[in-house]
Amino acid sequence: MRIKLSHFHTVKTKTKSSDQKKSTCRLRWQLGLAFLTQLFGGGRVHAENQVEYGFEYYKEDGDRMTIETHSVYFEQKLTDYLDIKGDYTYDGISGSTPTGTVSSSGKVYMTQLEDIRRAISLQADAKLGNHTLTPGFSYSAESDYTSYGMSLNDAVEFNDKNTTLQYGIAENIDSVREANGKTWNPKYSTTALIGISQLLSAKTTFNAAFTFGNDSGYLSDPYRLAGFTPDGFPFSIGVPERRPSHRNKEILYTSMLHYFDPLNASLEGSYRFYHDSYGVYANTLGLTWHQWLGKHLLVEPMFRFYEQSAADFYAVTFSGPFTIDPNGPPGMHSSDYRLSELYTLDSGLQVTGVINDHLHIIAGYHRYEMHGLDGTTNAGMYPKANVYTVGLAILW
Repeated sequence: MRIKLSHFHTVKTKTKSSDQKKSTCRLRWQLGLAFLTQLFGGGRVHAENQVEYGFEYYKEDGDRMTIETHSVYFEQKLTDYLDIKGDYTYDGISGSTPTGTVSSSGKVYMTQLEDIRRAISLQADAKLGNHTLTPGFSYSAESDYTSYGMSLNDAVEFNDKNTTLQYGIAENIDSVREANGKTWNPKYSTTALIGISQLLSAKTTFNAAFTFGNDSGYLSDPYRLAGFTPDGFPFSIGVPERRPSHRNKEILYTSMLHYFDPLNASLEGSYRFYHDSYGVYANTLGLTWHQWLGKHLLVEPMFRFYEQSAADFYAVTFSGPFTIDPNGPPGMHSSDYRLSELYTLDSGLQVTGVINDHLHIIAGYHRYEMHGLDGTTNAGMYPKANVYTVGLAILW
């Protein structure tokens, strides 16, 4: 899935864009909050009629990947008990990305990519007593990947609305086209979540959630190769990577937000723990400062640190008996740098201008960098990028 900071201080999750072919976006925002938003229907303040337009420009160093994203979001209150909301996203991607192999001289082999993705999502919030039920549907399509998503979630308020219990389930049915351009393979993803939001005081809130996910079907990346050195060969060759056809994921996410009255500002901190059956362990720490300067300007610096261990079947090169099988040697193997031991740094600033009660504008910049930790993966694999965002919101 491709995950990004949305416009106007909300994290949104895009539905299963080709996270295999276009991995850059997926690793930018690996947060439990994104899972919360996906399952709980946007995480926005309900009953605020609005339409938003946002544009994001993502550019990697070295003339690698460029991604331009246009998105439109709307929310409309129909009755005191029913809201509808949805968004449309248009992504254009072009440039080069590593295949996973290197030459004998250490040069990273690249492949050229160019594609367009269109995605829509629709949700409804239905208030029933102290419950808010949110069914949702999403669809995403590009030349080599299609996805249909469905979700059903519930938020239960109690303790004088100081406590909210949230739980839900989401299902994605995807289809992935192999590199030969002809064969399509199914992929299925199921995610279940339970979480709680607690008002600790008039100025402090705490959130916690546990997510369990299961992926099955075609989970390999058709555009990535594994370095393979047949026994007795003085050099390695690229063979199609092969990943397990099942993956379980467990995620624990916590966050706390505290408002400092004398400063007219708040500090938000988050921690996310991730583990999957590929053998990957990951930790994410995030900090965002929300500073009001008067009544019309909101300034938000942010910093995020992410680190992970390598997948059990990741290596720069593999060895074994020579084979003429075009699918490569048996067993699981990948040289995809995204499965290596690594860390990322993400820092930036977002500024929102509140023109009046009905018009908001936004501009932001952040710097994203990925670095390897194993000492063997070629440093040229890991991307570094500048990301720019602008947006406009109309409220009524």
